[in-house]
Amino acid sequence: MPEGKKYRNITLVAFFAIILLALYVRLPGFYMETEGRDTYFAWMDGKRIATGVNPYERITQGDMIHNEKYPTRLPLVYLIAALFIKLGAAKFETFIYFWRIFILIFDLTLGTFLFNYGRERGKDFVGLLAAFVWFFSRWGLYVWEIGNSEAFVILMMVLALYYWDRKPFLAGLLFGISLSMKHFGVLFLPVLICGSRDLKEGLRRLGYVLLIPAALSLPFFVWHPEGFVKSIFFNVVRGSSSHLFEDSRSLMILFGESGIILRLFEVVVYLLFWVAAVRGKWNRWLGAALAFFIFLGFNPVLFTQYFSWMVPFILLYLIDVSREEKIANYK
Repeated sequence: MPEGKKYRNITLVAFFAIILLALYVRLPGFYMETEGRDTYFAWMDGKRIATGVNPYERITQGDMIHNEKYPTRLPLVYLIAALFIKLGAAKFETFIYFWRIFILIFDLTLGTFLFNYGRERGKDFVGLLAAFVWFFSRWGLYVWEIGNSEAFVILMMVLALYYWDRKPFLAGLLFGISLSMKHFGVLFLPVLICGSRDLKEGLRRLGYVLLIPAALSLPFFVWHPEGFVKSIFFNVVRGSSSHLFEDSRSLMILFGESGIILRLFEVVVYLLFWVAAVRGKWNRWLGAALAFFIFLGFNPVLFTQYFSWMVPFILLYLIDVSREEKIANYK
């Protein structure tokens, strides 16, 4: 057997061992308490939809500063929850069990993509490293433990960037699905659109991206326009909140924990970032990772799950720039 093929077979066996170990360390998640977490409230809003109540209307009774667990995402996650409920998961204990299986599929697929991305470039070992980091770092495990949908959202965005030049329509739909579940992809979207070859191409690609979010959101907007608009923009104006503020208050020390000044700093840094990324024609994986890194540094709202957003993009960029000697793809 040629040395290159032997090496590739060894890394493939190692990857399957990593998959088995990843499943093993995720098993306790099925028994972890998640009531009161984000997924619990997504299930509650799914129940509202399933019973004919618009979940977005609740926010009209609030002050747009304090979060009473309003539905601040586009409707996809709540529609999926409503579907699960309609299929029999009326109790949260039943729902979270099947929800975890649903999320686990995307979690494993994301790790598999990371490995395969390195493998198809002849950088098997770096791909193995990338998969290992995703499966066993605290960020990937944390979002699994609390039952969040980050793996689904990140995978859709990763696939969108992967197909961005090859299959624009598919890439746009994937990006739109990611935004429909959790809209943090909007932080990098301007770089992709402005990087198009001309205005017409950019508008067409933007249309592909907006197709699914618009189709899912329009019924809820028509149903209760004020509630929908306030819910979606709540994260832009809400008061600060964090798992980490005791150690990292940043600009809030000077300007307080709410108000327009904090947001102005964030707007300015993203304008600088978008211009620099477009003019510099940065690697897309690097650009996406930096978009989320800037968010961690400037957004007044900061939770532990946010750190998982940039991990796969850093790893994909590492594969792209790695100088590992490529192994021939022997048949």
